[in-house]
Amino acid sequence: MDENKYTIDDLVELSGYSRRTIRYYVHEGLIDPPAGRGRGGFYYDSHLERLRLIKAYQEKGIRISTMAAMLKKGEPAADVASFRNVMIRYEIAPGIELNVSREREISEPAAILEIIRIAKTIVQGKVKVG
Repeated sequence: MDENKYTIDDLVELSGYSRRTIRYYVHEGLIDPPAGRGRGGFYYDSHLERLRLIKAYQEKGIRISTMAAMLKKGEPAADVASFRNVMIRYEIAPGIELNVSREREISEPAAILEIIRIAKTIVQGKVKVG
């Protein structure tokens, strides 16, 4: 099966990255250089897929240096979910907040809401602690 050929402008449109960013990723070795030279250079589906993988890594908060090492090892994006623990912030009162992992928020929503309710009650002085 033949891969599609893309100009850099095609990659810009399809990936959402700028020309400059794509060239930077080539320079850093995150994606392969285009086939051909100069204005005649073109990219393949494999380049587009690599750019999409880079975007997935970025959305998980992975740094370029870590990403480069992972891409060289060929690790798929699904294996990096543990790199970034997404936290949800709930403001209880000015200067007081509760941070809950996304995983815990999904698995125990009723408990989280009850904790927030109790914390707000305590802060409002409706419950004496200690």
